[in-house]
Amino acid sequence: MKKMLTFKRYHTAEQAGEVMSLLHENNIPVEYEEEVVLTDKLYLGQNFDQRHLVKVPADYFSQADMVLKSQINIAAADVEPDYYLLSFTTEELKEVINKKDEWGDFDYVLALKLLEQQGISYSSEQLDTLENKRLATLSTPQELPLFWQVVGFLSPLLVLLAMFPYAALFSFLGIFIGAFVRLTKKTLPDGTRMYAFSEKTRDQGKWMILSGAVLILLCFTILTKFILTQY
Repeated sequence: MKKMLTFKRYHTAEQAGEVMSLLHENNIPVEYEEEVVLTDKLYLGQNFDQRHLVKVPADYFSQADMVLKSQINIAAADVEPDYYLLSFTTEELKEVINKKDEWGDFDYVLALKLLEQQGISYSSEQLDTLENKRLATLSTPQELPLFWQVVGFLSPLLVLLAMFPYAALFSFLGIFIGAFVRLTKKTLPDGTRMYAFSEKTRDQGKWMILSGAVLILLCFTILTKFILTQY
């Protein structure tokens, strides 16, 4: 069975159910999952209010996207007059088109309509070109900011300098950061899965994990010897 990846996120199960029914009708394998909410805040740019997930196989992403957009029939005149997209400037509307993965299907189609009213239209080829450029941007691996590099490497070093066994707990921070950059993957709008961080950063993550693990072992060895000398 093909692996199911998150295709869309929705605020309610009803919204997700409607999309799933539409995809089923178009013979697209689909699956529902309700994400467990561990925090009510934003974490790494992910909005946990949208925790109702619609999943499809990676090679169905483009087809599913076309199905959803084909169902949206918008007359700009019928949109609520206070709808936020109506106050967007031309450049802001173009930004919606350029970064459609950050916007809902309705907003994307409405932005196209509003730009058409201003005499700005896109051909299918132009939209494909914009999508390919966006994919190229999103597929560029990230680098770990210098601050977190320092934290990742210095947290176990501080344990070594302190020579205080209980401080070994701090080295777990370096291990966590290392594991995060080493293992984190992201799903692109076309369903492609890739590592989020560059190979160089992932190598740094490996050394954070190894150095943290070694120093934890060292600290607990010191603690054990200290305890034994007391008896």
